[in-house]
Amino acid sequence: MASRDPGAPLHGLRVLAVGHDVATRFASWWLSECGADVATYHPGWVPAGDDDPDMVFEHQVARAVRQAEFAADLPYQAVLGDADALERLTPGLPSTLVADASTVEITSPLGTGESFAETLVSDMALWARSGLGYLTREVVEDYRLGAPCLPLNRQPSLLAGLAAATAAAALAIDRSRGGVARRLTVDKLELLALLPMQPVAFAQIGDRIVGREAGPVYPGGTMPSADGLVYVRPVEPSHWARLFEMVDGLGWASTQIESAPQLLLEAYEELDARLRDWALDRTTDELVDACQAAHIPVARIVSPEAAVRSKHLDARSFFRKPADGGGLNLPWRATVGAPSSTHPRATRQSVRSRGELLPLSGLRVLDLTWAWAGPFATTMLADLGAEVVNIEWHPRASNLRRNPPYAGGRDASNNTAGWWSANQRGKLSVGVNMKTAGGNQVIRDLAACSDIVVENFSPGVVSRLGVGYEDLIKVNSRLVYASLSAFGQTGPYSHYVGYGTQLYAESGAGFATSHDGETYSSMWIPYPDPVSGLAGAFAIAAYARSALATGRSAYLDVSELESLSCILLEPMLSALEREGGSDGGSRKAHSYVVVEVSPARFVALLARDPSERERIARSLDAEDFSTEAIRRAAAGISAEQLLTRLGELGFVAVPVHDSEDCVSDPYLQERGFWIRDQSPEIAPSGTRIGGAPWILDGDRAPIWRGAPPLFGDTRDVLERVTGYDAATIDQLFDVGAVS
Repeated sequence: MASRDPGAPLHGLRVLAVGHDVATRFASWWLSECGADVATYHPGWVPAGDDDPDMVFEHQVARAVRQAEFAADLPYQAVLGDADALERLTPGLPSTLVADASTVEITSPLGTGESFAETLVSDMALWARSGLGYLTREVVEDYRLGAPCLPLNRQPSLLAGLAAATAAAALAIDRSRGGVARRLTVDKLELLALLPMQPVAFAQIGDRIVGREAGPVYPGGTMPSADGLVYVRPVEPSHWARLFEMVDGLGWASTQIESAPQLLLEAYEELDARLRDWALDRTTDELVDACQAAHIPVARIVSPEAAVRSKHLDARSFFRKPADGGGLNLPWRATVGAPSSTHPRATRQSVRSRGELLPLSGLRVLDLTWAWAGPFATTMLADLGAEVVNIEWHPRASNLRRNPPYAGGRDASNNTAGWWSANQRGKLSVGVNMKTAGGNQVIRDLAACSDIVVENFSPGVVSRLGVGYEDLIKVNSRLVYASLSAFGQTGPYSHYVGYGTQLYAESGAGFATSHDGETYSSMWIPYPDPVSGLAGAFAIAAYARSALATGRSAYLDVSELESLSCILLEPMLSALEREGGSDGGSRKAHSYVVVEVSPARFVALLARDPSERERIARSLDAEDFSTEAIRRAAAGISAEQLLTRLGELGFVAVPVHDSEDCVSDPYLQERGFWIRDQSPEIAPSGTRIGGAPWILDGDRAPIWRGAPPLFGDTRDVLERVTGYDAATIDQLFDVGAVS
C-alpha cells in the first residue's frame, strides 16, 4: 500500500469502493494515488492470478488500496461503484459507516462484465455504439483508411473510471464547504458519445457523416520512412508552408498554401507523392527531428513496446521503477506550495448563476486555454458548476471557432461553429491582449479572484507573457495552476509541437485500437485531446480540494501523451512486463471482426476468446477462421439478418454506429443525454449537443448557458468580478487592452 502523504491532494478522504467493475477499480487507483484512503468491498471476488490476462491490470490498480475493515474503519465520506454492485451490496453495509457518505455511481447500458474477456466485449460494443468505432479506422496496405477498429483493451471502462474519480473529487470539494451527501452518476456510453463533438455537429448541420468518405482527403497522414512509420499531417497553413519548404519540388506550394489552403485538395496527388518520396529517404528520427525543429507537428508511429522505451517518458519518470512495483505513474508532475493564509481570495460577485448548487458552484476558473484539450477540461469543470472565465483574442481566440460545420452555413460569424459551441457551453468569453500592460494587469486581477488557472499553450509561452504560475501566485498564493501540453513542460520532447492526431501516433494508441495489435489504426478526431482534458479536470479538482482546505497552491504539469498512456493501460503494462523479461500477461487479440454489410455500413462480430471466434466462423460457413474469410462469408448478408442469426446462436454482434446513428440512440435519448444547443447564433438551428455527463441526485446537471459570443462578457466580468468602474473599463477598451 502506498504511504499516506499528508501533503497529497486527497489526503483524509475516505472512500469505499464497492464491487469489482473495471471502472470502479480504475477510479480507485486515481483516488488512492492522490492520497485518498480507498477501501474495497467485493465479497466472494477472486483477484486475478499470475496466469490471468488481468494480472498486470490488477497489480497496477490495487497497490494503493486496501480491504475494508468495517470493525475498525472510520465513516466513509464517499461510496463508489457500478450501479449493479451498489444495488446488491450497499444494503448490507454498516449504516454507521455510510449514512453520511456521498455516492459515485457508474452506469452502462450493457452492465458489468465478470471477467476480462466479458468486459472487453462489452466495452468494444460500447465503442462501436458510441460513434467512436466508425471514426477509428484500420490503415490498410496503401496507407488509406479501411474498416472500423475497436480497442483491444478496456478503454471505455477506464475512461468511465477517470470520470468517476473526477466526480468523487468534486463531491469532496462540495462536502468540505458544508454540502450534504449527494449522488453523482456517470454513464459509460454517455461519456463516449460526448467525445465526437465535431462529427455529431456535422451529422446535424453539415450534411456530412464523418468517416463515410473513402481514403485520405489531404496529403500525408501515415507514411513509411526509411526505417519505420511516421504521421505527417500538419494542422495549420503555416505548418504546411514550412513543411513544403523542406521538400524538393514543393517550393511553389510553400508560397501559396497560406493564402490558398484549397491546394491541399486541388493538388493532392502531386503533394502526396512528393511527401512520400521525401519521407522514404529519411529515417523516422531524422524526419521527426527536422520537422519539430521547424515547429511542424510530425510524430513517430509507435507500438506500445516502443512507447515504453521512450526516452522522453523515462526522463519524466512516468514509469515506475521495478523496485517500486513497476507500472505507470499519474500523468502529471505536481509542485505544491506551503500552506498559506496570505492572499485570501477576493470575494467578488459571481457572474454565473449559483442557484444550481452543483458540486463546484462558487469556484472560479480563469481559463487561458484554446483548441480542444484545455477547453474540454474546463468544460467538465463548468458542467460541475464552476464559473469559467475564458480569456480569448490574444495570443489567439479558440481555433475551434473557425472550424466547421457552421449553423446555417454562416461561416463569417465567430459564433456559429458547432464543435466550438459544444465545447464552450456554460463559459464566459473575455477579450484580453495579454501583451499590453493593461491586459496583463487584467489577468492578474482576475487571478486574484479565482481558484484555478488553466492554460495549454506551448511550454514557456505564459511565462514570457508574464501570466505563468510564478507570476500569478504573487497575487493569489492559493491558486491551483494547471498547464496542459502535448508532451509536458519538461523532457527531451517538451518543445515538440503536438496535436491529438500526432499524439495518437506517438503513444501506441494506433496499435492498442486495431484488429490484432500488430496492425494499426488512425482516427478522424483528435481523441487524445478530450482524454487529457478529462485527466486534467480530475487533477485540478483533486488539488483544488487541497488548496481550499490548506491554502496550498499547486502547479500541475499535465502531459497529454501520458494521459492517453494511462487509458491504454493494459497494453502499456504488458509491454513493460515484457521489457522486464516476463510475458506480461500478453495475449494475441483475435476477438472481433468488422464486416461491411452495405456501403459504409458495418457490423462488429465480437468473440470472448479464439474458440468463440472459430464458432462464429463456422456458423457463417467461412472457409477458415481468418478475418478475410469471415468477411467473405458474411458478404451479402444484410445487417438485420446477420445480427439476428448470430444473436440467436448466443454470439455478440453489434452495428457500428456513425454519429447520426448515435444521436438517435434510444438509450441516450431516453436518458435525455442530447440537449438543444442554446448558443445564441446556433439555437435557431435546433442542433443538439451532448449534455453534461454528470447526473446529480437523479437529474442531469443543467447547462447554465450556451457558448458565449466572442468577447461577449468582457464588460460584465470586469465590472462584477474585478470590481473595475466604468471609466477604467472604457480606458482599457480605448488602449486595446481588452475587447
